[in-house]
Parts: sequence; structure tokens; C-alpha cells
Amino acid sequence: MDIKAKPAAKINQRNYYRVLFVQPDAPMEIIQADYRTIMQKLKAHPDLGGDTWNASVINEAYKTLADPMRRINYDEQLFTQKNLKKLGLQSEAQRYHETKAKVQRSQETQNSTDNSDVAATWQEFRPRSI
Repeated sequence: MDIKAKPAAKINQRNYYRVLFVQPDAPMEIIQADYRTIMQKLKAHPDLGGDTWNASVINEAYKTLADPMRRINYDEQLFTQKNLKKLGLQSEAQRYHETKAKVQRSQETQNSTDNSDVAATWQEFRPRSI
């Protein structure tokens, strides 16, 4: 008797807000307008020459975001799935490159102010009356 364990349910990795090109706080009217634009004007619908798979993903996103209860559940899943504290933090490499760029800019600024022939005075730029 072979008993196979059922695989765990896959966590949805798609961000339906990105699929429909809307913000998470977008009202229903915007979501509906974007859905129709994608399906009709961008020709994502299979009858208009679009791909069936892409249309099914767009339909799934719209069904989820159009139903208030499904949207609440989706938002809870989406925003607890991602660690929101890390979204705004920089990695060590980003911090290093940013600091390095600031140092280079400050050195360039110091070098440019050292040249007295390049520096302009207020007299050269004062407004002239005609």
C-alpha cells in the first residue's frame, strides 16, 4: 500500500496589482478600466489575437481584485508573504556604491571650486536693465 503525501499548496507568486498595472489602493473603477484596456485595446483577449495563457492570468487577477472578500484575503496573503520591513532597506552593496558615489561627487565639487578661472562672480550674472 503506497501512500503518497499530498504536496503542499503552492503560494501564488503573482502580484495581481502588477498584472493589471494598478496600485494596491486603486478603486474598483480604475481596476475595471485597466482590465478592459488591457483586454481590448492592448489586444490581450484571445479573440483579438492575444495569448490564452496571458488572458487567463489577467482574468484571474481581475476576478480576485473585483470581489471585495477575495481582494481582502489576497491583500493579507500578499502583504504578509513579503517582509515589508525589508522593502525600504538598502543592501550592503547598495550602501557601499551610494557612499562611493557621494565621495566622488564631493571630490569633483572641491576640484571645480579650486579653479579660480572657472568660478564666476555675481557681477557677471547680475541682471541688466535695458
